[in-house]
Amino acid sequence: MRIGRIGSFGEDKATASLQDNHYQIIQRNFQRKWGKIDIIAKDKKTKELVFVEVKTRQLNYDYSLNPEEALTSKKFRCLKRAFLSYLSQYNLEDNPWRFDFIAIEIDNFSKKPIIRHYEDIFLEFKIESTL
Repeated sequence: MRIGRIGSFGEDKATASLQDNHYQIIQRNFQRKWGKIDIIAKDKKTKELVFVEVKTRQLNYDYSLNPEEALTSKKFRCLKRAFLSYLSQYNLEDNPWRFDFIAIEIDNFSKKPIIRHYEDIFLEFKIESTL
């Protein structure tokens, strides 16, 4: 599978998994020049808005990192800006929300994805003074 196709495949699998686990999908691929949110969903149990980052990797490649290793500090900074942009655009700053991460690994032989869902990943938000 090519890289773009792997990402789309992973996002499709993550979307299906979320829907199977009581999430309502609101939007996919919310994009701004500084970052993209893969999936925005509503957790029907907690009533939280959930921003979901999906990383997909193929197994059986010696050089391949696991999906969790793709969450770099630079990626976190871009995601935070995208989250804040979305919340501001839709006047949702006071609503409860969280960040989840879904790691997907595709076994080249069975083609069956291994899905790991990490809920409520902590992101520190500092209010920076412009003075």
